[in-house]
Amino acid sequence: MANVQIQLDVINQEISYNDIPKAIPNSHWTDTLVPLMYPTWDTDKDKLILFRWFDNDTYLAQRRKYILNFKTNTNEWKDYEMEQVADATATAFKDKLIESWYAIDAVENFDFQTELASMYAKTSAVSPTSVRLARDFLLDECDWTQLSDCQLSADDKALWVTYRQKLRDLTTDANFNTAATEVKFPISPNFYNKIHKVENPSDAYLATDTQWLKTSSHYLRLFNEKIAHYLTLKSVTENHYFDRLLIEYNKMKQDTVQPELTSKEVEEKKDWLEKVIKVAQDEIDAS
Repeated sequence: MANVQIQLDVINQEISYNDIPKAIPNSHWTDTLVPLMYPTWDTDKDKLILFRWFDNDTYLAQRRKYILNFKTNTNEWKDYEMEQVADATATAFKDKLIESWYAIDAVENFDFQTELASMYAKTSAVSPTSVRLARDFLLDECDWTQLSDCQLSADDKALWVTYRQKLRDLTTDANFNTAATEVKFPISPNFYNKIHKVENPSDAYLATDTQWLKTSSHYLRLFNEKIAHYLTLKSVTENHYFDRLLIEYNKMKQDTVQPELTSKEVEEKKDWLEKVIKVAQDEIDAS
């Protein structure tokens, strides 16, 4: 059965892409979509009310027109399915609708997240508000993993579903309202696959305490500005804070202090480093 990829609901002035609806601002509706629909899809007499494009490259277009009912001698609206137009015309319309969805999403997120950024930038301590905003930041960043056309394997996508649910559950943590500093965030599937699973192949995802990082004032202050910029510009990704996450993760694993190197071990490491430096310098000189 074919699934709806993009839908334009004219009556409710709403556009949906992969089941994610967006209200269409009046300015975008008047300046962009109305001229786009006229006259192929929408005319003075025949009004487009619904357009659906399916993932098998077929579409449905419903129109409504005002006609005279001769039996009752009254005017009434009648809905009907529009005749098919040329494939290229329909495809071009579909592509423009997808562009509109992304344009609306960008404006919508910018307005909403600018306000969130202002709130978050002023938050200097761990609180339910700062934890919630950090949680929302992480959820927003991995929305792409839930799209139908995402390239993740079924197993990896399942990990992301679990991760996102655990993030949502943070606000129900017993410490959320009374001791926000004790709330622990789950490590991401990327971190699990690249770091934790390599070192602990028998551990299931988020099944051990070491896969949960307790929030601290230092940790939130460190990402305070980054999250604020992300909420405004949506430009910060997990790569920017992955290194810091690694540091926090390694701290949790260090139950004992590592012994100091012996004099012999120091000399061996020194000799090895000098050899590496010499090889590098030789390559530079030869280039």
